[in-house]
Amino acid sequence: MEKKKMKKIIITFTFIVVSFISVYSQYPDSKIVLKAMQDELNRSMKELKLENLPPPYYIEYQLKVVGGYNATAFLGNIINSTSDFNYILNVSVRVGDYKFDNSNFMDIGFSFFGSTDDEERFTNRSIPEEINYDILRRQLWLATDAAYKQSSEVYSKKLASIKNITRKDTIPDFSIVKPRKSYDTITITDFQFENYINLIKKLSEQFKGLPQIYTSRVNFEYLPTRIYYLNSEGIEYIKDEFFSGIEAICFTQTNEGIPIAQHYSAYSRNPKNLPTVDSLNKAINDIISKLISTINQPSLEDNYNGPVLFEGQAAGEIISRVFAPNLIAQREKISEGMFTGFGGRFSAFQKKIGGRVLPEFISVIDNPKETNFKKTELLGYYTLDDQGIEPQKVTLVENGYLKTLLNDRTPIKRVMESNGHRRGGVPIFSNLYFLIDPMKTLSNSELKNKLLDLVKQRELPYGIIVRKVMNQNIFSTALLSSTLGTISYMMDQNSIPLLEVYKVYSDGKEELIKNVQLNSLSHQSFKDILWGGKDLYVHNLLAQNPGGGGFGSDGSAWIPASIITPSLLFEDLEISTIDKDIPKPPFLSNPIIN
Repeated sequence: MEKKKMKKIIITFTFIVVSFISVYSQYPDSKIVLKAMQDELNRSMKELKLENLPPPYYIEYQLKVVGGYNATAFLGNIINSTSDFNYILNVSVRVGDYKFDNSNFMDIGFSFFGSTDDEERFTNRSIPEEINYDILRRQLWLATDAAYKQSSEVYSKKLASIKNITRKDTIPDFSIVKPRKSYDTITITDFQFENYINLIKKLSEQFKGLPQIYTSRVNFEYLPTRIYYLNSEGIEYIKDEFFSGIEAICFTQTNEGIPIAQHYSAYSRNPKNLPTVDSLNKAINDIISKLISTINQPSLEDNYNGPVLFEGQAAGEIISRVFAPNLIAQREKISEGMFTGFGGRFSAFQKKIGGRVLPEFISVIDNPKETNFKKTELLGYYTLDDQGIEPQKVTLVENGYLKTLLNDRTPIKRVMESNGHRRGGVPIFSNLYFLIDPMKTLSNSELKNKLLDLVKQRELPYGIIVRKVMNQNIFSTALLSSTLGTISYMMDQNSIPLLEVYKVYSDGKEELIKNVQLNSLSHQSFKDILWGGKDLYVHNLLAQNPGGGGFGSDGSAWIPASIITPSLLFEDLEISTIDKDIPKPPFLSNPIIN
């Protein structure tokens, strides 16, 4: 390669060795993988072409080797335990050029029905575990052929559709980046699956002898992943990603049938950084106590409309559910001669850059490169996004005004280049800091007093403090399956179930209430924040993929992220009893009480 070309290639190499781990024997030889990718990519770029259609101008290959160590315990018994590795291939082919290609177009047929059963898969394609050069070349060949056929078909439809419209969006479909080679591989300390199996068995024993609790689960998961990536522009990387977590749930029903749930979660990249056994035992005991103490508590007699204080986890959860997903750039698509819009329910900020979205004393920053906040690990840390772009620290909101959005290589009018935030197949937040001007922060006791001042001014009988909100991931996965759908009583698209809520009276007395939900919280509601707490809380979570991560997608349904936020006092929100038909409780008492 000529010296000028060599200068264009930026090479980074991070290799952290702690100790050998057996799972690394599952990873194929990097040289073989990259050679097979490069050889098939060169051949496809040179020879792949359909009659009367242009050849590909861009091809990318991604091979993911995903480990899965998963175990679930119930009352001291392991009811599920798996350990395996999956080899998944994703191929993307673009036809046309950077200015106009087959992307940013909604093909109704593919969107609703996907590819037919007799077509080769080119996203989330499972391939044999015994990978050698010949096997990988064959898999790449079949997937590339299928991807090119579909891309060419969509490109033809897009060309035909624009003949019937006056295009208002003429910015390029794809941004140009410089070649880059990056190798970010990390060896995690020795991992013994059996130790974590024994751990969750012990943790789940705490639910024994409690007939009030209908069901409970403790789950451990460890997902080491190595990703090999190459595209036709010269971007190449190998990176390791790690995720581990312990989740615990418990569920019951009152005599009237009202479902009540509690959950706990702790996540880390390295399983050895999960909380200590003592901390985990305390956390399990805490959710048991909260669940049992909630059973006989009252609910709301009438809807509450007034000031609400969200503390800790509750503040982080409502930001992740309602505000943060709107900070993601979306390209307006066209289909069959018309513009179809942004294609998602979190599109409120797409034309809002420069406008006020929060009070002027709040700023929002996303910083993927931060590994910890004080002593707490941040789950959203990463060094390369899916497209091999180094992530940037981005000021999204400054003094209340929206400055930009999180983006990948699909330009939008106000964000023309990637800021390195594509993960799980979509742009998404990573470590999101909700920062408040110190002049508008108060201590916990001062926030409570400020809440009561507002209650008095409005002549309300009490105020509301929310300390725990139902986590969206745990609800959709662990709770929904473990309760056989009974928990769906709490499911409502326009409301958020609350797990730990207190009425607060003028004398400061707090009363726990049950079976309530937060209604009609929207991105606009965040303009009504009056004060924030002095202390910042780290809410590590699995955030929902705003693009769905479903059929036909090369992404994940849930993506690790962190919200760093103070407690938040809102001026006016609505909280009500969950008022639906109640599922009947079991007719017989719980037979497992020992």
